[in-house]
Amino acid sequence: MQFSMRNVAAHAGLHLANVQYYFPTRDALLDALLQDVGRRYREAYRRCLAEAPAEGPARFEAILNFNLDDIGKRATRRYFIQLWALLDGLDGNSGRRLKELYEIDIDQLSERIAELDPHAEPTEVRRRATLLASLIEGLMVVRGAHSANEKEMAVLKTQARALGVAIAQGRHVTNGAYV
Repeated sequence: MQFSMRNVAAHAGLHLANVQYYFPTRDALLDALLQDVGRRYREAYRRCLAEAPAEGPARFEAILNFNLDDIGKRATRRYFIQLWALLDGLDGNSGRRLKELYEIDIDQLSERIAELDPHAEPTEVRRRATLLASLIEGLMVVRGAHSANEKEMAVLKTQARALGVAIAQGRHVTNGAYV
């Protein structure tokens, strides 16, 4: 479905004028959609941390596991892949919109990494969080190729968790081992 006000209204079973009353432009509708997604992720992170133990490593792993489990959901993969395609075809605001959306993940990862490694410089914490967010996002795309093979996905997720912890702690790979 093409993302137009008319198509959205028809798909929602509403009159175009009703949609336009609340969202005068397609950009306003898209901004509201992304704000809703952001709100839902912030709330999911809040719930995740409320259920996690108080110590830093467990809190980091809870957030990492949430993200790895979330990208394994077909609906999540489908939504984001379609969102990327939609934003790619729109005006020059797509970069800003994606940046705002991914800031939620990067901020959350940064907070957990700072708990895990309180002596790390803020710039380094942010760099690690960005790298982890990129790893997780990349796995979402690759996940589709391995969806039918749950054993392989379990291995990939286990290795991604280990790599995520190593990145968060600032460890590096030397001769195939994290140091």
